[in-house]
Amino acid sequence: MAEQRGAERIPQDLPPLFQEVGLLEQFNLPPKLIRFLRRHQRAIWLVIVAIVVIAVAIAAFSAYRDNRMEKAAIALDVAMQAQDGRRELLQNVQADFAATPSALWAEIALARLDEQEGKIGEATQRYQTVRGRLVSASPLTPLVLGKLAALEEQQKNWEASMAYYQELAQLDGFAADAHLGLGRIYEAQSKKEEALAMYGKFLELTAITTDEAGADPRRQMILSYIELLRNK
Repeated sequence: MAEQRGAERIPQDLPPLFQEVGLLEQFNLPPKLIRFLRRHQRAIWLVIVAIVVIAVAIAAFSAYRDNRMEKAAIALDVAMQAQDGRRELLQNVQADFAATPSALWAEIALARLDEQEGKIGEATQRYQTVRGRLVSASPLTPLVLGKLAALEEQQKNWEASMAYYQELAQLDGFAADAHLGLGRIYEAQSKKEEALAMYGKFLELTAITTDEAGADPRRQMILSYIELLRNK
């Protein structure tokens, strides 16, 4: 009887003496984490597959984009080097490789062709198109603003030209050129005092210290011109 009572005290659901050790256990992960990973392994695999698919898609798109950029650059170079049919080749670059830097440069090249052919209105429209595609920090922005200001000045569209020059004046390194242009416009409108003020601002912006080398060659010309303007 004593032996039976002792046997009855032995638990019936003893843990197995040996447990199968899996990969997760070999990494000494916390038991809670192991249970979580095993419980949600299907969802985890779906996430892993999705990440791999996205990575492959990004790599494929990057390769496609790089290939397209290279082809666009080659097409632009061929167009720029062409002696005949340059306009058509540049237009093909725009049509075949839209939204690439080469297409933007093709538009600028077409604007320059329009300038050379005396198509000032068409050139202005092209530069305005380019400007609309540029971000404010683009290194092309001063070039395009300067071109637009000069073209509007050439067409005697004084207000439009002044607006571009004033915008150009806000960019580092281009304020002097902008004030020189504003001086010409005021002078063309017979606004002597305003013109003198702009020329004076140009001289102020181009003044150099003894530590700096090289003076703006236009300074002497503007100094002489200011004297003539004052004596008119």
